[in-house]
Amino acid sequence: MFAAVGRVMVARGRRVFVLVPKGWAMATASVHTGCMTLRPWWSWVGGLMVAGVLLGSTLAQEMRTWTDATGKFKVQAKFVEMTDGKVTLERADGKRVVVPLTKLSEADRKYVAQLGGEENPFEEAAPAKPMVRKKMPAAEEEAEGEEAEGPGEPKTVTPRWAQVQQLFPAPTDAQWKLSITAAEATSGTRSRALPIPPKTDFFEKTTALVINPTCQRAVIGYLWEKGGPRSEGRTRIVLCDLASGKVLGSGTAPLKMVPLALDDAGTKVLMRRHEFGFGNQDRLEIWKLTRSGIQRVLQWIPHDDATGGERDIKWAAFAGPEKLLTQGGGKLTVWNAATAQPLCWVKTQGGCIPGLSPDRKYVAFATDHEVGILDLEADGVAAFQAAPGERLHFPVFAFTPKGTRLVCAAFDRLYVWDTATGSLAGEILLAGTNVVVGEHLVCPGENYALVGKTLLVDLVTQAKVWTYQGHEEVDLLGNVCWFVVSSPDAGALVPATLPHAGAKQRIHQAMAAPDFFVLKPGVTVRINVSGLTDPGEREKVAAVLREKLLANGCLVGETGSVELVATTEAGKQREVGYHTFGQIGTRIYNVQEYVSRLKLVWQGQTAWEVSGTNVPGFVQLKEGETLQEVLRRHERPNYAWFAHVELPKMVQKPSASGGTLGSSQVTAAGIQEAGSKPIFGPSKGPVLPRPYGRRGP
Repeated sequence: MFAAVGRVMVARGRRVFVLVPKGWAMATASVHTGCMTLRPWWSWVGGLMVAGVLLGSTLAQEMRTWTDATGKFKVQAKFVEMTDGKVTLERADGKRVVVPLTKLSEADRKYVAQLGGEENPFEEAAPAKPMVRKKMPAAEEEAEGEEAEGPGEPKTVTPRWAQVQQLFPAPTDAQWKLSITAAEATSGTRSRALPIPPKTDFFEKTTALVINPTCQRAVIGYLWEKGGPRSEGRTRIVLCDLASGKVLGSGTAPLKMVPLALDDAGTKVLMRRHEFGFGNQDRLEIWKLTRSGIQRVLQWIPHDDATGGERDIKWAAFAGPEKLLTQGGGKLTVWNAATAQPLCWVKTQGGCIPGLSPDRKYVAFATDHEVGILDLEADGVAAFQAAPGERLHFPVFAFTPKGTRLVCAAFDRLYVWDTATGSLAGEILLAGTNVVVGEHLVCPGENYALVGKTLLVDLVTQAKVWTYQGHEEVDLLGNVCWFVVSSPDAGALVPATLPHAGAKQRIHQAMAAPDFFVLKPGVTVRINVSGLTDPGEREKVAAVLREKLLANGCLVGETGSVELVATTEAGKQREVGYHTFGQIGTRIYNVQEYVSRLKLVWQGQTAWEVSGTNVPGFVQLKEGETLQEVLRRHERPNYAWFAHVELPKMVQKPSASGGTLGSSQVTAAGIQEAGSKPIFGPSKGPVLPRPYGRRGP
């Protein structure tokens, strides 16, 4: 789990060591040296002391602590006004927040009532004519900013955050009620592949496919990079009309950028800086594709006051002709699409990838411990409730085409909610599939999710039904998946409904068999711990596994049709690098690896498998203790791992295609069967998602 951030810290007083993994695969990746630059602790203390002095002088008179009705959320601010039952507060940094009076604590409501003395702030005002904002024609509403520095350069816009409204969620005990209108069926959608220009050379890579459902157009992004100190690169975009099956044009710019979103007219592309390192995916630009090439219209950095990864934009989408959405800096922000100025925002988890509803009225997001729905028409949080478990790790959201379900891919599992009621309809474990979720999740039907661009999961039965490979990118238009396929001489955008026709019959027949799921509630499981090295640990591990199986609704006995096998084995001597917090450099240690493994075996075939190791990630050193001593103490099988591993509730029987019922190759000619070559076989554990951004629809 610590590998998710690529660094694991080991603390000793003021010294912290960091284990630097090489790969993302938990329990299997080798480890190499690395380093991380961190500010010394005393610089933080100094910063806090200065901040304390400034805040003390600013908050001396009118500032007070405001609390919401649940007592969970608090803010230091001063009262500004109350209008139409909404209280406006101003924080010390000058930013204003608006919260309904009914959502404040009882003490705060009394405070507001007393502010006016004998004047009653709740007294009804005389009816007044509503103020109607005069809409400007799209051509007249322009972004205010600095003029372009030179020919071909875009106008620079500086976001004005001071008066931007922060939206606060309703109490978590409020009832979840949501109504989503199914998207209209797309007309004129092609059933044949759309030919696209080939790549310029071997080093050009496909970076993104973005589709706008209103104009039924798509933009494909390509990036060519040349290594070395100068790290040169160029970006190419190709604009396509999916309804007519035509390529509308292409253009190239000497920049490293990736497309995030396409506007409703299908003429403007939101691009994001795309360079390696935290804080280097921070700049947004609006591009137009003209007859003469790419026209860079606007550029801005949404979170220029932040540092590191907090500057980066993870996701974006157009939600109509006037609104643009972005996720970054711990904020889900609604922007004026024409002026590139923020309108409102809601606090989110930093690694969250939101999901836009099919009617583009709602956005699903996650905070550290909750799941919420932002209403784009009402500019408020429409639904908010506690997340399953303590926290959603790397959450990626997607709605089904009709909006009946909300799906979230979080690290090693899928969560499925009924969007009308917010009730949790399913939790599907992905451990054992070897799929890399990353930022890729689309739902090609009400009952299906395509995870990590390749794995098709049945949301009702929890079956991993099919594997798709051979493509580079995929996005959704209605219920049709469009795949980007490239070859040395040509390329294509390939449409397909999933599961495709050739897979439906096989899936139906397989799932109709009574033994399709070899593990499910009610099945008897036989526990085998004879492979544990230490005989004294066998009974303890068996008791732990028995408790886990019973909690999942399974039975335990010697006549079980499926066997749960626990083993420990000596691995290789590994070189691991530990980094000291606050110091430069990495120290390398040789460690003897031991592997702890669990398998579900059915009729001699492995249906599911996970594993862990003894190599510590986080270590607390005692006084006088060295890191070498700690590592030597861990050079034994890790029996505690068996107590922490989670067992799946349902596992389907093994097949010739590994963990799925079949696999197919996406080609320029369409989807072709891939034969019996295993794609998703039993894995050694979940592959962690990469912390990079995702494109919006």
